[in-house]
Amino acid sequence: MKLSLVLFAITFAVQANSSYSQKTPISLNFENVKIGRIIDEIEAKTEFKFIYKSNTIDINRNVSIKVKKEKIENILSILFDQNKVSYEIYDVKILIKPAPLSQVNVDAYAVNSPQKEITGIVTDMNGMPLLGVNVLEKGTSNGAITDFDGKYSINLESQNPVLVFSFLGFETQEIIVGDKTTINLSLKEGRSGLEEVVVIGYGSTNRRDVTGAISTVDSDEINALPTTDVQQALKGRSAGVRVSQNSGQPGSGVQVQIRGGNSYLGNNNPLYVVDGFPLTGGIEFLNPANIESVNILKDASATAIYGSRGANGVIIITTKAGDKGSKGVIDIQSYYGVQKVLKTYDLMNSRQFAELANISAENSGNPLPFDLNNLPNIETDWQDEIFRAAGIQNHTLTFSGGSNGSSYSVSANYFEQDGIIKNTGQKRGSVRLSLNQKVNDWARLTANAVSTRSEINDADVNNGNAGNNIWSAALQAPPTISVYDDEGNYSDVGIYPFSPTALSNPLLYTERKELFTSSKTLSNLALELNILQGLKFKILGGVEQEYLERNFYSPSIIVNRTPQGFGSFQMTRDISYLNENILSYNTNIGEDDTFSAVGGFTVQTFKRKVNSSSASGFTTDILEDNSLGSAENTNPNSSNVSEWKLLSWLGRLNYDLNNKYLFTASIRADGSSRFGENNKWGIFSSGAFAWRLSNEEFLKSFEDLSDLKLRIGYGETGSTAIAAYQSLNTLGEERATFGNSDVIGFANVSAPNPDLKWETTRQLGIGLDATFFEDRYRLTIDYYKKNTEDLLAIIPLPGSTGFTSQITNLGEIENTGMEFSVGALFGQNDFTWDVNAMVSFNKNKVITIGQDILGGSLDIPFNSPINLAREGEPLGVFYGYIEDGYDDNGVIQYKDLNGDDQINSEDQRILGDPYPDFIYSLNNTLQYKNLSLNIFFEGSQGNELFWATGGYIATSFGTGGNQIVDVYNDYWTPTNTDAAYPAPSSNRAQIRVSDRFIKDASYLRLKNVKLGYTLTGNQINWGLNSMEVYVSGQNLFTVTDFPGLDPDVNTRGGTGDLRLGIAQTAYPTARIFTLGVNLKI
Repeated sequence: MKLSLVLFAITFAVQANSSYSQKTPISLNFENVKIGRIIDEIEAKTEFKFIYKSNTIDINRNVSIKVKKEKIENILSILFDQNKVSYEIYDVKILIKPAPLSQVNVDAYAVNSPQKEITGIVTDMNGMPLLGVNVLEKGTSNGAITDFDGKYSINLESQNPVLVFSFLGFETQEIIVGDKTTINLSLKEGRSGLEEVVVIGYGSTNRRDVTGAISTVDSDEINALPTTDVQQALKGRSAGVRVSQNSGQPGSGVQVQIRGGNSYLGNNNPLYVVDGFPLTGGIEFLNPANIESVNILKDASATAIYGSRGANGVIIITTKAGDKGSKGVIDIQSYYGVQKVLKTYDLMNSRQFAELANISAENSGNPLPFDLNNLPNIETDWQDEIFRAAGIQNHTLTFSGGSNGSSYSVSANYFEQDGIIKNTGQKRGSVRLSLNQKVNDWARLTANAVSTRSEINDADVNNGNAGNNIWSAALQAPPTISVYDDEGNYSDVGIYPFSPTALSNPLLYTERKELFTSSKTLSNLALELNILQGLKFKILGGVEQEYLERNFYSPSIIVNRTPQGFGSFQMTRDISYLNENILSYNTNIGEDDTFSAVGGFTVQTFKRKVNSSSASGFTTDILEDNSLGSAENTNPNSSNVSEWKLLSWLGRLNYDLNNKYLFTASIRADGSSRFGENNKWGIFSSGAFAWRLSNEEFLKSFEDLSDLKLRIGYGETGSTAIAAYQSLNTLGEERATFGNSDVIGFANVSAPNPDLKWETTRQLGIGLDATFFEDRYRLTIDYYKKNTEDLLAIIPLPGSTGFTSQITNLGEIENTGMEFSVGALFGQNDFTWDVNAMVSFNKNKVITIGQDILGGSLDIPFNSPINLAREGEPLGVFYGYIEDGYDDNGVIQYKDLNGDDQINSEDQRILGDPYPDFIYSLNNTLQYKNLSLNIFFEGSQGNELFWATGGYIATSFGTGGNQIVDVYNDYWTPTNTDAAYPAPSSNRAQIRVSDRFIKDASYLRLKNVKLGYTLTGNQINWGLNSMEVYVSGQNLFTVTDFPGLDPDVNTRGGTGDLRLGIAQTAYPTARIFTLGVNLKI
């Protein structure tokens, strides 16, 4: 019923303005001004858009006009001499062109010309008709313009005519006429981008007028590779933006970092703004097919308008809307694919394993576990047992269109991805609605809503280490054991007691259930009022809701971990409300100057409720976690509530002087409930200046220079990325027994800090934008230096204070870097090659932090921290011991650097850092007629990873599990003392955080190749406007020296624990091949 009402409302909106030109009165009062100025005024006050050829229509002629509430037709008759100019009105589009030849001229033309007429239709690459395309006979002033249906007609004058088709935002094409009488053409979108609209904080501007460091990723780039995560689609698309995966698991997290990490405790992720709504979480719920553009705000001059949430950069996402005045369009996007594991480890076979197990036992003084003369004929490859060829599919159906002052878009999506590890995967469904309706001449209403439901089956893949999940257990399980015993049950865990870390048959973990179910809705409604000429007021209200469930059950058959079964349930409910009230003003000052201003206030609130429960000891596994109350052992239910509020005032001024000098200034005041009583409010400001050198007289002689602009900006932003109540005296639950009764009470946990405030980032940015040869060649260079002060950190407190810790502000981090982006468009007509390359350099350094801070510890076998924060070093450098060969028994030795004849923490040193010297990408798009090929490379150079997985499988049985075959081929013996690996032994104590596990993670990856064929217009029947069929491959090959499976991971490490650059049994990456089709009807 609700859907019917929505569709009825859309239909009504479409029909409501069928005669816009008839009922839109216009008032004008100008004395002796250019026609072009009047056209600009009409476009600013109404929905009308003028289309004309500037070389055939004189818009610089001065006229005077004074009308009040007049129809557009009468105004046009006043402005133009109808003997020289004709016009046609198509809904809100006005086509102006030269008047037809008089009969005398027609007769003369008929005598002296070939009298050949060419007709045709011009569309975009999606088969949609283009209105207003200029069709010019080359070498003459003879031309035509396409109408609303993309049709044109032109009588030729020359003997060997060539037609030139040009349209703003599209590539110009030349066609030799020959003996053709009909020429239909599909224009490709242009790549100059100077006139494209760039969405900035609380407004928009043209690309050419941007004064800050802002990069744009459009919908074509986002959908260049089949992906369901917008964040992954940003990888390699913007200089200075580093995107890394936590793992290859479906639905796993993605880390996005803009211009380096700023914070030790706080969140380094950027702020995401979707259709004007600043999100409190990520954007994984969005369907990439619904994205129109992504604008990445990188420097403080661009992000200061977001104040205390702008320090890590801002990513503004605009979703697709229907086209006003267009016919209804049905868009179908669909693909199917198959995934296979990109790489596996080369592990020992049964005989190799048995031999090393015996040597290890002998060296450790234990009985030999194998009789090498009577080995069972079993050869189990546990990696093969848990991996599978997995399917992937994605389908999107969109209805969009509009009429006059309204537009609509309705979309539905279904996505399903099976994991390459058994019993893992993701399913997601979403619906989306966008409605833009002009209410009357002074009011417009915009509504956006998206609702997504997803299920992620984790199967406990990443729970713990040392064999306590499918993947790490499969790496360590002996190949000498079969998957099933003689009775068809999983092989008993007790079969390999010599391997204490591989506690269960890996296939047992496929019986575990860990299901994450998420329902998320984002909706907003905006009303924009045209108060006066150039003055607008916009009020926006929105809500972001998410309901997340985690259902976990480990059955009783996993006896060593969950005797009689263990189940748990957790529910998290988040809700955020937003209200924005924005006043904007735009005006022209004189002939060449423009001024704009934005001001307003916003309020955003957030509330989270969490409930959880768990139990163990079930009489049956059938009910799993659905009957926790029936278990023998039930843990008390837990619940908590947290909330915060943010009140903000903001403003921005822009001034364009003589189309040469551009000034921008912004300010924002934020009041946050999350900070101390003495620092509730913070003020953040910025200023920027851009100088368009190409408009200076001394450069106008360089005809091949299309645009040259120098930018400089400075500003302050902040970070509020801490939980609520951390400035207050927080209490934690405590339990005690008095007599025979359990008593629940509360005790102090964190000390109050009334002076707690946000981290402040000050950033200087200098940039250069240049385009050449009619924007076919592009260059952008940026330098930045940003310093983050008042770092948020948790410090321990002595027990005498009555508290365990306190969060406070201390220290400073600096990031400096350079970014280079170059692009070129080669060829024309039938063949084009568009190439874009990017490289980004960043240096991170801790300026001040006081004493050293160690990161969180890793698990078995290391049981110690790996990362360190120290003044003068990058944040999170690797810290540990330096190896010093082997002793006489083949045991690893470590350097005694302080000379005290002991190996302890005083002998630890900095071993490396997880940050790359630079990251880079190369994107190639080749088009030959209807055939297109996209080839995308990306890579990283100079970064290192701590290969924690090597602590299990590359330590000569130090943890008792299977090893990589390299260990078998090169372990220590009295005759091989320079071996790469120690003597086989169960001596786990020799495994420390050391330089042995610091590995070069530089890589070059062929990320994506996509080959497509597109048919448009009259090339196809079946009622289609266009059809694209394509095949695509992802993660095709990687060049790297990293011994792990994937150098592009950061398995461990999140907010607040300083664990960076750690590769620990990460879910492997998949190679994906897809076959897809895109249809427009």
